[in-house]
Amino acid sequence: MDFKITDSAREKLMNIEEHQILLLEFDRGSCDVVNNIYQIQVINKRPCGPNEKLITGDGIEFMVNLHFEDVYENQLVIDYVNGSFVFKNKNQIFNNRIGLHVVRDN
Repeated sequence: MDFKITDSAREKLMNIEEHQILLLEFDRGSCDVVNNIYQIQVINKRPCGPNEKLITGDGIEFMVNLHFEDVYENQLVIDYVNGSFVFKNKNQIFNNRIGLHVVRDN
């Protein structure tokens, strides 16, 4: 997968701790295939579930759904503009209002 992280997005994503990982989880209730990620979650590292895998974009590791690359047609750029992350490729903007959410374990 051609997976790029812009400098502005990298600046926001590089502050996670060593025991954490970034999770891009599809909203299973969404009807829209490519606009169904609404937040980048920061979670404690854990093994991948049966429908998850790890991918790396410009040196930043993400936990994603097994079909992540197919959904984004094997090309994704994560940018950060005006207070939100933007998922896009050379042909379109998929979602331009993605937030960053730190999940706290109890």
